[in-house]
Amino acid sequence: MSRALKATLGVAGALLLTTSVASAQSAADFYKGKTITILIAGTPGGGFDTSARTMAQFYGKFVPGNPNVMAQNMPGGGGLVAGNHLYNVAAKDGTVIGYVGPIAVDPLLNPGGNARFEATKFSWIGSLGNTHSVLAVWHQAPTKTADDLFVKETIVAGTGAAATTDIYPKVLNAVMGMKFKLITGYQGSRETFIAIERGEAHGRFASVDSMATAVPQLLADKKLVILLQASIKRHPEYPDVPTAFEIAKTPEQKQAMTFIFAPSEAGRPIAAPPNLPADRLKALREAFVAMTSDAEYKADATKRGLDPSGPMSGEEVAALYATVYDTPKSVIDKVAAAMK
Repeated sequence: MSRALKATLGVAGALLLTTSVASAQSAADFYKGKTITILIAGTPGGGFDTSARTMAQFYGKFVPGNPNVMAQNMPGGGGLVAGNHLYNVAAKDGTVIGYVGPIAVDPLLNPGGNARFEATKFSWIGSLGNTHSVLAVWHQAPTKTADDLFVKETIVAGTGAAATTDIYPKVLNAVMGMKFKLITGYQGSRETFIAIERGEAHGRFASVDSMATAVPQLLADKKLVILLQASIKRHPEYPDVPTAFEIAKTPEQKQAMTFIFAPSEAGRPIAAPPNLPADRLKALREAFVAMTSDAEYKADATKRGLDPSGPMSGEEVAALYATVYDTPKSVIDKVAAAMK
């Protein structure tokens, strides 16, 4: 190698190192003395509110420059108020981020509606964990296996048209040919489980963590049996229970299952507005991974009744929503029609 080429490579290497260091320093310099606000698309007191406030307590320790972090509730429109604000109004400098997961697919389900964003263009930072749902039925229900769902009527309790208690059985009937009968209008989760104990319904769709909080004794006594997972992947607590995605036979059915379960798979995702400076997005993503791996954070989340397992990186959340937004329109139309 010539002396001139060595010198050129040396200068290039030095420039690359300098650029890398400057990038790392720029994020730290920017965040020092600043405050990051986490918008919460919901009211105080719920699981998502608790998750975001737990994050606010720990996140600043891992972000370069150690900024202050605060949580701010912005309810309305089932999450659309916060989603639209984060996408169109909030500062695009990395000082405002938000929990907007539940409404990420709304522009696809309700084109021309009130959603003013595209989920694939959010700067996804990561997910605090999924909200894995399963079908739980009373131990004396006539439906005993996942195969029975196609041949026996299974009565499920629901809380309203916008809830997954109602959406999942409707879509599984329309797309997969299952035979759910939905009785909806129960005031809340507690009332649905009382209805199941009384024999008014055979079961319901519920998240794993909510059941662990609401009816732990019924699960421990095996009064409730898990027949199906309303998900793409199996939950580690139920390794032998099939998912609706696994049961799906045709490409269209699998696409529909991916589409309908994606918000639960993403769980509690955190995003920044579009077009965030690359170095700050990198810093926020790395800080998120460090926080969700931290023993103190996980212990505190568990103490608050949260499940800190199954976090996702920002890249993983972005890839999931890219897949969802690539769903054929014919499949989305079928899912949307079933949900009405």
